[in-house]
Amino acid sequence: MKPYKHLLSTVELGPVTLKNRVVMSGHHMGLADGQGRIGPRLHAYMVARARGGAAMVGLESSPVHPSSIKGVRPHLFDDAVVPGLRDLATDVHAAGSRLSVILWHGGHNMTHLGAGPAWAPSVVPSSQFNDLPKAMTLGDIKSLIAAYADAARRCRAAGLDAVEVQTSSDYLLGAFLNPVFNRRSDAYGGSFENRLRLICEVVAAVRDATGGDLAVGVRTSVAHSVPGDSEGYGEADSLAAMRTLVDRGLVDYVSLITGSHFSLADLMPPMTWSEAHLRAVAARFRAALGVPIMVAGSLRSPQEIDGIVAAGDADVVAMARPWIADPEWIIKVQEGREAAIRPCISCNQACTFAQRGIGPATCVVNPRAGREAERPSHVRAPSPQRIAVIGGGPAGLESARIAARRGHRVTLYEATADLGGEMGLAGRAPHRAPILRAIEWWRGQLSDLGVSLKMNTLIAPSEPPEADRIVWAIGGYPAQSAVWRRRPHLLDGIAGAESLAHGRDILAGTSVVRGSILIIDEEGGWPTISLAESLAGATDVSAVTVVTPLAHPALPELLFTVEIGEVSARLNRAGIEIIPGASVINVADGAATLSSGRALGPFDAVVLSTGTMPRAVPMDSLAVGDCVAPRGFWAAVDDADRLASAI
Repeated sequence: MKPYKHLLSTVELGPVTLKNRVVMSGHHMGLADGQGRIGPRLHAYMVARARGGAAMVGLESSPVHPSSIKGVRPHLFDDAVVPGLRDLATDVHAAGSRLSVILWHGGHNMTHLGAGPAWAPSVVPSSQFNDLPKAMTLGDIKSLIAAYADAARRCRAAGLDAVEVQTSSDYLLGAFLNPVFNRRSDAYGGSFENRLRLICEVVAAVRDATGGDLAVGVRTSVAHSVPGDSEGYGEADSLAAMRTLVDRGLVDYVSLITGSHFSLADLMPPMTWSEAHLRAVAARFRAALGVPIMVAGSLRSPQEIDGIVAAGDADVVAMARPWIADPEWIIKVQEGREAAIRPCISCNQACTFAQRGIGPATCVVNPRAGREAERPSHVRAPSPQRIAVIGGGPAGLESARIAARRGHRVTLYEATADLGGEMGLAGRAPHRAPILRAIEWWRGQLSDLGVSLKMNTLIAPSEPPEADRIVWAIGGYPAQSAVWRRRPHLLDGIAGAESLAHGRDILAGTSVVRGSILIIDEEGGWPTISLAESLAGATDVSAVTVVTPLAHPALPELLFTVEIGEVSARLNRAGIEIIPGASVINVADGAATLSSGRALGPFDAVVLSTGTMPRAVPMDSLAVGDCVAPRGFWAAVDDADRLASAI
């Protein structure tokens, strides 16, 4: 069997088109049943993407050994996973797609709180945990190879089409490849050949276990990008490792990503990253290896993906987050409805819920992602009504969209000239323009559905419009609510701050400040960062200082969205001064007094970034989003989905 033919026979359904060269890459969704089996949530999620046109759908990285239990994932080390896998494969095939899974061991990126000490080639800790891992014994290595083979047999028994051995990042096999992590002196460490030995033995065992019935691929990081290690594991090392596997006839394809847990933004690029940043690398790997190359990394637009395939830079293109946002991505492209694709904005917010331990992953613009099993498709309302939606932020936009899809006659009232609410403010801030794609998508959807937009129309709760049902989505107003997170006894907020400008008013253009600016941060995250960057870029602002009780104003949100490193560098380049771990107790005459007694200022203006409060709506009315309780974009859209699906 020639390796080159095997992958294409697995995913190809006809002539080379996007339909048969775009696959859904595995992403940790946390949708398994909690017992290591597939369960209805993960099943429904995967089948929805198969029906949506993906040539192959990939299950997330799934543990092959009990020492790698982390999060809610399918356990490929347990025979109990096979029936659910088989049912999933059957339904994926019936949908015209194929099914793959990533064979995974987390290595030192585990905690002893899960399943005993983490395994690693050497005693080098992860950047994610304080635990020191256990250096694997030869017995451990032998059991690991057997575990990979057994996992592959289970996948074969379940009727899967491909298995992908995870050697990327600093997961266990990737750590063996990198001499920074692999400091062994036995046959599995030292020379390049020795560091590659375990990977070769694992892939050979997997290939034998599949019996030629499944494509066998390897996922590799083209670079680990460990900070300060500029000469470390990179493209040349990765290419050499993959060439060895190919020359030995062990792999049918190579899947490319980049980064490690020491450079998380490389693994899950934020919205500021350019699209298809691995395209040129993929072309080099394809020319050098002569086997099919699958490439991922910030791929969003059909035009870019079509260009990659047409130019022969890669054989297969893999996406993860765009499929979370829109399970019908390919179908809409095929039907010429590209404008209808619900856009991934690469915000890394709800799709990281599982990694954060919050719960199953989902999507800011598609709260149904991962909830397909419990939220059936929208159905026509039994009796169409006149629905008034008050407010054009994300909660109002999604409420109007769903209500109109269900056959209601919908009018949306927005008090300003712009749609989007706080989401619009975020998108118009520096470095966050991709957010506006979601708002434009909503605008297009409402237009197609015949929703009437009444802009610059303020509706008072005491004077509602004529309608059968009214949905209030009027958001929140700037306040000092975030002060109460640490100092709930300050009922009236910070002394002397009552009349200060709020960051949201400045972002909206309803307040203007000049000269030297002090930002009092109490909420952290994007509201403060966007405010600071907007002010720092203004021509009439001379200096920006941020005082925050946090270790950094980007915390905690931007830590989870893997943007904190990039944002910190930008703030530093912009000359924004940050005073961490400090609380303001009093403001007077442009100066602030800290709890330590230190005085700051005077400044030309002091600005608050201290949260919001919900705007009042009629008692027991239908309400969604921040006017219920300010909680962020995902909650606003999720509220809308739940409510509008029921009216």
